[in-house]
Amino acid sequence: EDVEPAGIQIAREWTQETPEDDPEPANIIQILQGLIKAAKRCKTKEAIKALMPLTGLVHFVKLRDSYRLHPKCHTPAMTASLIAARRLVRGPYFARQLRKLELYVLKYRKLPPSKSRTIVEQQSLLNNENIIHNLRSYLAILKIGEVTPHKFMQHINLIVLPSLGFTGPKVTISEVTAYRWLGKLGYQNKEAKKGLFIDGHERADVIQSRMRYIAKIREYQSFMPIIDNNTLEITNPFLPSGCTLMIAVHHDEMSVATNEQHRRVWVKEGQQPLRKKGNGRSIHVSDFILETTGRLALTLKQLEAQKRLPLQRQLKITDARVIIHPGKNGDAWWDCSQLMEQIKNAIPIFEFLHPNAIGIWIFDCSSAHEAFAENSLNVKNMNINPGGKQRCLHPTTIPLNNPPPLAGEEDTRGKPQLMVYGNDHPDPKLRGKPKGIKVILQERISVWRELVKAAGGNLTKVIGICKICKASQVERDASIRIAAQEQADGDVSIDDGTSNVLESSNNTCCMTRSLSQQQDFFDEKPRIQTYIEEKGHICLFLPKFHPELDPIEMYWGWTKHQYRAVSDQKFSTAKALIPKILDSVDVKLIRKFFRKTWRYLDAYEKGLDAQQAAFAVKIYKSHRRIGTVREVVEEMKKKSKDIDSILQLI
Repeated sequence: EDVEPAGIQIAREWTQETPEDDPEPANIIQILQGLIKAAKRCKTKEAIKALMPLTGLVHFVKLRDSYRLHPKCHTPAMTASLIAARRLVRGPYFARQLRKLELYVLKYRKLPPSKSRTIVEQQSLLNNENIIHNLRSYLAILKIGEVTPHKFMQHINLIVLPSLGFTGPKVTISEVTAYRWLGKLGYQNKEAKKGLFIDGHERADVIQSRMRYIAKIREYQSFMPIIDNNTLEITNPFLPSGCTLMIAVHHDEMSVATNEQHRRVWVKEGQQPLRKKGNGRSIHVSDFILETTGRLALTLKQLEAQKRLPLQRQLKITDARVIIHPGKNGDAWWDCSQLMEQIKNAIPIFEFLHPNAIGIWIFDCSSAHEAFAENSLNVKNMNINPGGKQRCLHPTTIPLNNPPPLAGEEDTRGKPQLMVYGNDHPDPKLRGKPKGIKVILQERISVWRELVKAAGGNLTKVIGICKICKASQVERDASIRIAAQEQADGDVSIDDGTSNVLESSNNTCCMTRSLSQQQDFFDEKPRIQTYIEEKGHICLFLPKFHPELDPIEMYWGWTKHQYRAVSDQKFSTAKALIPKILDSVDVKLIRKFFRKTWRYLDAYEKGLDAQQAAFAVKIYKSHRRIGTVREVVEEMKKKSKDIDSILQLI
């Protein structure tokens, strides 16, 4: 026998009704009485017209039930329908319709549509709740922006329809139908624009990360310079004895394509400017900006002063900016190693410009910025078992907050632990080799005991890595979207905890999870953060999906706007233009970028969402504050009313 594909088997479970889905048998008289009441309340032409067949059905059902009890009546349904029709001054045709209507009303709990409305009210697969739930779950699995009518059509034709028993070349839907169905399911085709990541702002973990970041900035705010609202001049705060000035230093990277031009142009009707197809070679820029000096670079006067210093006191690098030209036959693509080298050159420049000040070095959450050192405590660099291809991690100390030992059990808390076997190990094959996750946990006796206990005391059930921990971030995001969709459909209660199923607080699901949540592994810091803090400064990471909290993003936008105005789409010209444009920015303009970022921070701290915050930042122009939440909401309502009145005039 042919075996069905797994996708169709799963879809059949979604689309076919189960015994639990079947409605309980209902009394036909109760259904009819409900329909009659609804028709009388409605008082429309169609409702009044429906009263006659509904009344006839009531007479028919009551008469038939009574005739069934009469011993001499052999055709109770036929007799009852004819008498019911005669009472309403109708003939045999109406009697036949009453017998058919009973079955329809019992199944659909409504009268069938009239012939004039049959085309308008055709039955659709989207009327089936199970099918709708299957389609919404499929769409939720796809990443944002990946949904297309073609993909949707293929899923329906290859998975959903076969699961319902519809097969054959003619039993399919077209891409046009898929387009319409997407609209009915709440999807729309619109231009993807750069800007705020509204969807990312709504994630619970992102909101928590944002509030932690804002709390840190507020903690340092009283030690940071202040910008005058009118003059944009900067003044240092009054600091008590023993306190140090703190200055925020924002970092980011930008790529400029040689062929970049303005997206919108003014042309006469029928005209179209000729443009090159590709983007051309790329120019990659990595830079820092700060409120005090704008860019992290020495001025001409400071460069002259540097030349008069002894050679050993002169700065080797006087501009923190790095420009590379990656691509074929070009420079290597930007990575963490190059960023580390840039930071090593940038910190001396900052310390020369602001002696005795502490820099708050702020980076976004890219993988290059949050990369760990090769020997850092990271379970992703470890195997479950000893040896093999895994990195040798640095020694550590077993955390003191681990579970206490039982009576007669060795207390391993606070003891040093090597992550590799010694050269005197009995097995020559393991000498100098990494121990692996399992051995590290077994050496932490109390932790291993709790892990075995969670597996029911069965050592064979202690797994290395579970499905949840093994899932990629893309799969986790898809599962969270499905859980959210199920909540919206009413299949999952809001408080049952499944909406964040992949962020479970259970630390004993597997060895990998248990070790990753150990305090020494949990406290391991990214490579750049470790270096910056060793130099006596502070390192922070922006929350995900929040480019508006990084003022250097506005600096990049300004740079690209200037470049597009003068570009001739030649790589040689672009290499000369980009540094000049970057150098031409005025420090007061950079302070305006910082001021806008401060207003975003204030908006999020007051509980505004992304759209409300973007609106508030536009209408309030003070240095670090916006209006109250009530004032912002009132302004938004007023703006909406103004737009509506203008549209009415048009």
